[in-house]
Amino acid sequence: MYRSAGGRKRVYVAHPLRGDVEGNIKKATAVCKHLAKKGNILPLSPLHTFGYLDPAGDQWNAMQLCFSLIDCAEEVWVFDKYWTSEGCMAEIAYAGCRGKRVVIWPKLI
Repeated sequence: MYRSAGGRKRVYVAHPLRGDVEGNIKKATAVCKHLAKKGNILPLSPLHTFGYLDPAGDQWNAMQLCFSLIDCAEEVWVFDKYWTSEGCMAEIAYAGCRGKRVVIWPKLI
């Protein structure tokens, strides 16, 4: 599989958003900063990439964009209370159907 420039592994960061939008974005930002500092990971975060979307808006369209980003990733890493998020559950299912490795992190990095 093709790796990004510098040999970084492209990792899709699945994290809940709705419920506590501001708090969840802060948590996802901390995860992405940590991963980026490792030097060998390129975090792909839909919360940041698609931050222009309304969290209360059209979820079907938002998920289609997320699925497209998953297609660009080598792995999907799942954080925080993913089981409370329909979006995270859909991302996990989509990644599995696409044969992507899914890693569940029991706690935030």
